[in-house]
Amino acid sequence: MMKTAARIVQSRDTARLAKRRPNRARFTKSAWRVAELKQLGRVPDSVLARRTGRTIKEVVAMREHRRIRMETGPRRWTAREIKLLGRFNDTELARRLRRPRHHVRNQRVALRIPPLRPHHEKKWTRAEEKLLGTAQDQIIAARLGRTREAVLQHRRGLGIPPLPRVFPNAWTAKQDALLGAKMDAEIAPLVGRTALAVGQRRAKLGIPAVLDPNGKSRPYLPAEDKLLGTMPDADLARQMRRTMFAIQARRIAFGIPKFNAQRHAWTPAQDVLLGKCPDEEIARRFNRTLVSITVRRFKLRIPVFAPKRRNWMPGEDKLIGTVSDAEVARSLGRSIAVVRQRRAKLGRRDPTRRREWTAKETGLLGTAPDIEIGRRLGRTPVSVKTQRVKLKIPAFANV
Repeated sequence: MMKTAARIVQSRDTARLAKRRPNRARFTKSAWRVAELKQLGRVPDSVLARRTGRTIKEVVAMREHRRIRMETGPRRWTAREIKLLGRFNDTELARRLRRPRHHVRNQRVALRIPPLRPHHEKKWTRAEEKLLGTAQDQIIAARLGRTREAVLQHRRGLGIPPLPRVFPNAWTAKQDALLGAKMDAEIAPLVGRTALAVGQRRAKLGIPAVLDPNGKSRPYLPAEDKLLGTMPDADLARQMRRTMFAIQARRIAFGIPKFNAQRHAWTPAQDVLLGKCPDEEIARRFNRTLVSITVRRFKLRIPVFAPKRRNWMPGEDKLIGTVSDAEVARSLGRSIAVVRQRRAKLGRRDPTRRREWTAKETGLLGTAPDIEIGRRLGRTPVSVKTQRVKLKIPAFANV
């Protein structure tokens, strides 16, 4: 009899625990997708159950398991809900009534119902108001036992300006008088600052700088400007004790060409050929870059070469996809864009791009080390490992 009573009590405890735990069997029959989980609480349970082919109990169990409350639309306040105003905190009552917190507060204020714990505002005394503006707001707030925001709002309401901030390391009139008399590097140790801070203060006051005669940043002399373009920029920079970029910027600003430049001017015979044959052919014939051909043709407002359309031969189609589009265009005398369009129409992949994985290649993943599989398939071990990790295939374990 004792054993039977113990079993009955144990079965009752098991039933109680089963009621407390969520019924996981309701939402573990089929995996939930991310798009379906995002609709929980936003779409009615019956509608979501019909869309996903599940039961309403499954949808409700998953929503309650994720602690997602069902959104409700705007509705009128009932007499039972109005009686609860002021008896609970606004946040708690909003949770119970499934309403936004600001709706609960607005309804309570409109009916002039005091909150559960009314806020008693501490009145300002005349002595406290006299302290406003005599120190910083956070210091006065600490003295009066108030928040900084309360002190700030009350001071602004009375029209009292804040106490001007005093910086202990501010510039003095004596230090400002030294600016411009010497170089910034010489003034910096006198005022206890960095040369950069001295230069920023001097520029803010509009005081010209005193240049270093031996420094790299110094004005150009007329004799130095005459030497621009007469020798390479690197040699001239070494001679003038300047940087090559400074010499180059100075020369470009005056429009002086580079010394012994390889750039050659366009001839009328070359301009005539623009637009009459592909830009690639003109660039190869005149030993120029494709960009220079395009810029020159655009500058002269010459349209791009558009030859008459000719049909593709079977031998030309066989060549497409075996090598890069640029090589096919150069061998067939066509543009790269035309070759690319023909390849897309034939459904062939670009050989210069990464090769897609086939089902046969994927089946080999994990059957041998990544290095061995990469050697068999003609791929790198990194690409083999990346594809294996992507498909969640465990690595080969040599037992």
